[in-house]
Amino acid sequence: MRAAPLALMTGLLPLLCIHLTYVVAASHGHVDWCIPYWDSCTSISATGRQLPEKLLFKFIMLPAGMLAIVFWWITREWLWQVCQRRSPAMLTTGAIAGLFLMLYVVALGEGRDYQTTRRIGIILFFSLTFVAQLFFLHHCRHAFQALNPVQRRVVNVQITLAATLLAIGILSVMLDLSYARYDDIADAFEWVMMLFVVGQFISHYPLWNSVDLRIRISSGQD
Repeated sequence: MRAAPLALMTGLLPLLCIHLTYVVAASHGHVDWCIPYWDSCTSISATGRQLPEKLLFKFIMLPAGMLAIVFWWITREWLWQVCQRRSPAMLTTGAIAGLFLMLYVVALGEGRDYQTTRRIGIILFFSLTFVAQLFFLHHCRHAFQALNPVQRRVVNVQITLAATLLAIGILSVMLDLSYARYDDIADAFEWVMMLFVVGQFISHYPLWNSVDLRIRISSGQD
């Protein structure tokens, strides 16, 4: 089967999930109606903390975590096919990030005893996903001449996305340390950073599509 649609699914599935659960949560009065990207009225976690949206959040986001692990395995295959480079560090880091996303989802809405688990899960998912993408870009830059024009443009866009995400992260930390009312805007930073993370996943679609990358699913009868 073609691999490229899986890149879209890896990014769009969590994006769809948090917006869908936000609507459900707001409809039940569990969070405020707003535009969270700049109103900063609710965290992403709050959209899946209570019933019934909690069940929907877990039902969609657990497969999204598993898909994130598969995503990095396919990315490694693309690197080998196009750049003749393998990156065990990228695959390991990305896979661990997916596992931490699943840990976060399992712990979400399960009470205060799991608050630290949730926080560790989501922080490490964002951080390790970013690091895995940096490993990928490092290999692409070292094999830049092996890329065709479309692939070079996409890689340059990914570098821009990564640099912007890093700048947002640094700004968030600086404001947290220096701005007394940072808590009033912290949730907006979380939503925006989430957009950049899923954008990185989605941006792999044209890369995989450019070589018609495929994955083989065995029927068990080969």
